[in-house]
Amino acid sequence: MSDHHGTLTGGLTIKHSSSAYSPRQITHWLSSISFPYPVSDDDIAQGRFPTTLENLTLINRLFLVSVPYENTMMHYSANHAMDINTESLYHRIAIERQGSYCFGLNIFFFQMLCGLGYRAYTGSARVNLTQDPLDAPVYTALSHMIIFVQPQSGKTTYLVDVGCGGSGPARPILLSSQEDNVVVGTTPTEQHRLTRGVRSDSRVARIEWRLNVRHVKDDGARAHWRVVYAFSEEEFFAADFESANFAVCYMPGGFFYDKVVASRHFWLDEDEACMTSDARLVGRFGMEGAVIRRHVGNRTEVVRTVTTEAERVEALGEFFGIDIPLEAVEYIHGRASALGT
Repeated sequence: MSDHHGTLTGGLTIKHSSSAYSPRQITHWLSSISFPYPVSDDDIAQGRFPTTLENLTLINRLFLVSVPYENTMMHYSANHAMDINTESLYHRIAIERQGSYCFGLNIFFFQMLCGLGYRAYTGSARVNLTQDPLDAPVYTALSHMIIFVQPQSGKTTYLVDVGCGGSGPARPILLSSQEDNVVVGTTPTEQHRLTRGVRSDSRVARIEWRLNVRHVKDDGARAHWRVVYAFSEEEFFAADFESANFAVCYMPGGFFYDKVVASRHFWLDEDEACMTSDARLVGRFGMEGAVIRRHVGNRTEVVRTVTTEAERVEALGEFFGIDIPLEAVEYIHGRASALGT
């Protein structure tokens, strides 16, 4: 069950690919997420951006605290769909400073990585629906998007995911199941790792990757690892994500179909966590339906419960920076996700 020590199976090399975004769009986006180093349009056009792991980690973290994870277009728009067209995503994320969910956020980030010169491709994952780490995983269909990235010129490969909401990685993680390959999440109490195994109901016993998360408890004890999602190294394409996005938007009973979901990361204040020069710690606001929670490390508190659409629209703006036009509220009326008027 070898994992090739941080490389793709067979030592495959990812090819460079062009981006849907222009150098000007890319530099505008870097500025919008407060990338701290000067980058010109010509730097992008001439391939001079340093495609290091350090820069990949930095833009990953800056993106998380700059862009909300949310599915409001599924509920507050006439067609109840999440638009994942690349130009629409650029306008929504880089210009309007609004968000999207896994497909939109990872499609946008993938295109930016390609434009910066990173070698990357997109994959798909099955999300584990069980929350108890001691329960056997129950997987969805292939309904989540991930990115594989090879920094600089080597074959070393990292998993990147900026569209997982609350339980996903906060930085790139080496594609390795070695025991010491554990990365810090939003704070040191959150950890992620990759494992490999065979799905119990598989008829061909194919080995798959699994992203795991755990949290350190207040007494210092380490909780059990929980599978977040399972994935292979297979490449997936735009048509795959368009089909999956359609299914997620319109299939009754899905996680997003009946609820408004939002998540927004934020830098912690200095009095909440020790800040170092190389890694600031991150908290998160999360909304599922009518409840807004504040998560910092292993601590969670309810900060607001809303009872009407007017209150929820106000909370979406206050906690997540999401602007819902008043005229768009009518589109949620009659849906299971709607609150009182």
